[in-house]
Amino acid sequence: MFWLNTEACDSGWFGDNCQYQCHCAGSALCNQDGSCNAGCSDNWFGPACQYDSVSYQATRVPWLLDKDDRTCNDESTSTIYVTLDTAIPITWVRVVFNDADSIDKIRLFYTPQNSRSAKFCPDKRKAQVDDKTVDISCQTSDVAEKLTLDGDSVRHLCSLYISGGRNVALKQRVYQSSTFEFATNKWIAQNAVDGRTSVYEAAKTSRTCTHTDPEAGPGWWKLKFSSAVDISRFLIYNRDGN
Repeated sequence: MFWLNTEACDSGWFGDNCQYQCHCAGSALCNQDGSCNAGCSDNWFGPACQYDSVSYQATRVPWLLDKDDRTCNDESTSTIYVTLDTAIPITWVRVVFNDADSIDKIRLFYTPQNSRSAKFCPDKRKAQVDDKTVDISCQTSDVAEKLTLDGDSVRHLCSLYISGGRNVALKQRVYQSSTFEFATNKWIAQNAVDGRTSVYEAAKTSRTCTHTDPEAGPGWWKLKFSSAVDISRFLIYNRDGN
């Protein structure tokens, strides 16, 4: 659930405390509730486009890799294997079909890293988003590197989105042991949770990156969440050469 804010947020943000970042296609601005008129950007999906879409590979199914819900299986296969680009614990996936009648006829398996044996997803909970879209819970205790989709519904499959989770670090309280300063630039701790991952030229990374003072001894950086969260993975963006 994403709360509405009666006061205006800075461009590109929404929420009761302006703590959620917009992820709309074409870098378009999101609506007050975070929804996007033209859909999510390529690497995001789900409610208010807040969930990272994990990239994966699959052979002989170009329609599954084109990020287009309008291109679908030609009904030639009822089993599809995908390999994640980066092995992660699975939490849930979203599947989109072109046939509402077969939406429940699908089974989901995962293959743990360094294993040859597929396991049935331990949690069978499903949430229907609309008549052709369903979210399937698959809370794995293992790090998974492959997924298998099987069943009659696969013949009508159009898209698969694998959740990499939300960025729960955004705008949280952060601290660091010291702050590197150069001229008028300061590489403050908050830069690591501002949602900006692009790096400008080296002299201007103080706009998007954090940096402790190298002359102040071993450095540390700390984050404190405003409430308890479940963490499935860490994703760190760093500057070139660091």
